[in-house]
Amino acid sequence: MNQKKKNKLVIKIRTEDGSSLIVESIQALSEDGIPIEFDSIQVNDQEFKDKILGGKVEVENKEVGKQVLEDFVASSSGLLIGNTIDQESSTPEVQSLSIPTEEIGEGYASLEEFGGESFYKTFWGSLTYEKIDEEKAKVSFEGENEVFDSTFVGKWLEPSRIHKCSSEYPETGRNYFPGALAVVYSRVLEVVDGKNLIVDFPYNGGDVISSKAIKNQDGIFFFDNKFAIESWSKSSKKRVSLKARSGQIYATLGMPLINVESNSSIKFVMEGQGLPPAIHLMMSDAFTGDKHGKGDDSSASFKETFGDNGSFFKLPDQGKVEIDFDWQFIPPTYSQKVVQYGSFTGLFFYDPSPLSSQYGLKRVRNYHQFMIRDQMATELGFIREGVTFSMPNQGYCNGGGIHDGVDIIEFCTYRFEGDWYSKDPNNMKARTSGGLRVEWIGKSKEQRGNFIELESLKAYRFDNLKMKFNSSNQIEVDDPNFTWYHLASQEWTGGTSTGYEASHLEIGGKRIGLNTNGDFWLVYGDEDLKGRDFSGKTVNIFDRIPRTGDVIRQNLESIKDNGLIGKVSDHIFEVWGWSLQEGDKLSYNGEIFNVIKTSRKWKSWESFSNQYPMPPLRMKRADRNVTYTEIELDKGIGESLQNIVFSVNSSSLEILLDGKFREDCSAVWNFGNDAPGHLIYTDFNVNLIMENINIHGMIRSTSKPIFAETTKTLKGEVSEIAVGNLGSQIWKSTNKLKLFHPETGSVQDIELIEDFNGMAGPLRIKPIHIENELPVGSIVVGLFSLCSEARFENVFFVNEDLSPCYSERIDYRPQGLRIRQLLTKDSSKRVKISGGRISWYSTINNRFEPEIELNEKPHLINPKSVVPVILNPVISDKNGAVFGFQRKESGMQEIFITHRVMVSNGTTVDLSNSVLASDLTLEGNGKFILDNVTTRNFVNNGKDSGVGFNLIIQDKFGVSDSLVLEGKQGKSAIMINSPYPIGVLKMDLNDWELKPGLFNNSGFYTKQNMGDPKHSEFIKIN
Repeated sequence: MNQKKKNKLVIKIRTEDGSSLIVESIQALSEDGIPIEFDSIQVNDQEFKDKILGGKVEVENKEVGKQVLEDFVASSSGLLIGNTIDQESSTPEVQSLSIPTEEIGEGYASLEEFGGESFYKTFWGSLTYEKIDEEKAKVSFEGENEVFDSTFVGKWLEPSRIHKCSSEYPETGRNYFPGALAVVYSRVLEVVDGKNLIVDFPYNGGDVISSKAIKNQDGIFFFDNKFAIESWSKSSKKRVSLKARSGQIYATLGMPLINVESNSSIKFVMEGQGLPPAIHLMMSDAFTGDKHGKGDDSSASFKETFGDNGSFFKLPDQGKVEIDFDWQFIPPTYSQKVVQYGSFTGLFFYDPSPLSSQYGLKRVRNYHQFMIRDQMATELGFIREGVTFSMPNQGYCNGGGIHDGVDIIEFCTYRFEGDWYSKDPNNMKARTSGGLRVEWIGKSKEQRGNFIELESLKAYRFDNLKMKFNSSNQIEVDDPNFTWYHLASQEWTGGTSTGYEASHLEIGGKRIGLNTNGDFWLVYGDEDLKGRDFSGKTVNIFDRIPRTGDVIRQNLESIKDNGLIGKVSDHIFEVWGWSLQEGDKLSYNGEIFNVIKTSRKWKSWESFSNQYPMPPLRMKRADRNVTYTEIELDKGIGESLQNIVFSVNSSSLEILLDGKFREDCSAVWNFGNDAPGHLIYTDFNVNLIMENINIHGMIRSTSKPIFAETTKTLKGEVSEIAVGNLGSQIWKSTNKLKLFHPETGSVQDIELIEDFNGMAGPLRIKPIHIENELPVGSIVVGLFSLCSEARFENVFFVNEDLSPCYSERIDYRPQGLRIRQLLTKDSSKRVKISGGRISWYSTINNRFEPEIELNEKPHLINPKSVVPVILNPVISDKNGAVFGFQRKESGMQEIFITHRVMVSNGTTVDLSNSVLASDLTLEGNGKFILDNVTTRNFVNNGKDSGVGFNLIIQDKFGVSDSLVLEGKQGKSAIMINSPYPIGVLKMDLNDWELKPGLFNNSGFYTKQNMGDPKHSEFIKIN
């Protein structure tokens, strides 16, 4: 007797808006898990015939009423299947139907309950792509096995860069990067057999004119979980924790949006052991640029393909929010290398409120963002060009945390653990309060995390390009990896910047400037769109290429034709709108003039307008500039400007107008790759904590006012305080603030009786009595606006490849920490640097420069582009620091990093046990203790020279009145490089070895008058 087989009916549903249920798919499976074919399916007399493939019916977005579905579950008679499912019975056995019906609360939900599916299959170097027609392409597997089956139908495909995109702007349809060789996503329409399938995009193999099959390519087939994640996020039935099995990858076509509610908690947790579940963001080569390169709005095709969301977690502006993301986030596979606009970056956290008061811990773990890249490298033996896996920006916010009107009582903390490699890592600022806290945490001292700005992804020049001129001002480019969209930037095409020329072209050894927005706007109108005729393939430049016979003159009747805009001298003229070069020849009155020198300069519209007797009002703007060429002629012309009319006699660029493509051209953004972004762009008042990490990139801060200065003297009975601008409307009625004078230490508590609008004016307070006069420039501040911690523990500067770096920069000086220290008399409120290899520099003129506390002997290296001075460091463990670095080695850049320490206001700085790894300069008014300070030796090409470094005593930032150096058992050379008056500098070094130093063979050098009989009384070295 045959045993009844246990077939299975699988129905995937998801909820929407907490009310309706959406059937994602219905599939009948045999006991062995093999799909059972059927022709149609009926639910309560409603028949579904579309998308019946391999026994699976996909009815995505077809809403089924809740009662209908419940009736269907209760009675199998509602299901009629045409083909045989069971050999003995035509009625299937319904084993289970999972519908999330629990109330909100603790517990777990799986993404599958909301329509998710971990379908994710990778093929490396084993696929061939071939165009079928204008709508489809065939994808073939090159191996021996049959790998495709019906489960691939309807899934998405991320291919290699095997398609040369149209140069036309992608208004609608599938999103693509105009004119570039790029990834374009497609969807599987049909599985032909186990080795061939059809997709809905006509891949051309990299050839727009004549499509070709392209072999040995990659492909990732995936189910789009974006809607499932959003459905879970919006569902009233969701539980706190979203669970997935270890090792699963959930791909999303575009960034899913998780709207986080106020006073909520979200956890992403793992079931099982091994690698955590992952979300792979499938947005390779996504194009976010607008049509004119302005960087304003992305195309409709971006929304059609990826959705219109750019942030993963959208946060509320108030309430307690706790997020624990313990999955792996895998960023997009490929991204275009652009100057500024066009390439998707995205945000992990987004809190758009300018006055946010949400708080709680947002924790993200990220240890394996290169998981798929590493798999590619293993399978192929190399990594394809353009593969980046750059993480999104960690977040954007302007504040957070809550206070009780006096001080912060709950912090808004963003904690990132592990690694974060990104071309745009972080943009979190504390513009309104001291309640924002950013933490970067590595595993341990031995296993440091890597927080790396990927400067390699920030383009600043594109070389080996093919270009030709179609007219005197239109240029065309033909390159698989460059279009004009790649060069788009705020200074050239977008934003409001008209400061000075930032981009240029190099063609045939000649440099052609690309001007700024200001030039185009002056001619074509504000926010010009048409002047450039911008596309991926062609663009209009502002300066025309001169032809023989062209006329250049002042023309006050037509701004566009006004080419001669200034005369500096008889030899020097200002030319606008023409690309003149050194060596060009101009004729005037039958005489030839040689251009012997050119330079690019700029002037304001207001200055430009001075040549006009009655300039239009719109020209009277000092904040907008034009870019022009200043030319110097070999002979002078005494005529006034309006009488001079130049004719082009010879133009070195005219040969470019022959309509031919030229090789080896370049498009350049002048600033270099240091400028496009930073490791973290934050604020002076963020609580910044870094532990056990490597960092690469600049830490840059903006400084928004957190205090207001008084504008009148205060004494006696006071109920109103006149202050300058605060800039933010953060002070409210009943807030308790501090009124104090930093120099005298006088502090007064005040309480507001009405809100303050942030503009210069009166603060109305409960009446107080001020005993001691407070002068103009006293400070009004709320403790809740002040950060309370800045700590760098075991932080090492590295290059992008993680090799040691000695010249990065921290431009983060938390002045709020210093104000808090002064107000609370709490000396522990310092910037704390423990161990590591890191830079710090103090701004001597900053009124509230924070104190620095060092311990665990950090290696202090030189920040870029600034004087490496440290003011009054406190070395709490008495173990000193390592100052500077030197390297001289053939074939490598020579490095010699010095440091400077300044003591002020009678302070004592104890540098005992420090090590000189290069010269160290000391200066100021106060005392240095130098017990057991020693020097390393200068190393030249791996050979120890036997010569050490110098302790240099020299005034640079001020004049010393009394500088004292005391120490014992040290070893270094001494150089006194300022001619201090006898008695101003006092030096008492006992048991000190004057070791020969660089450029100081005797070990001692001084500019003081050693012949003075009192010299030895003050300078003692034994």
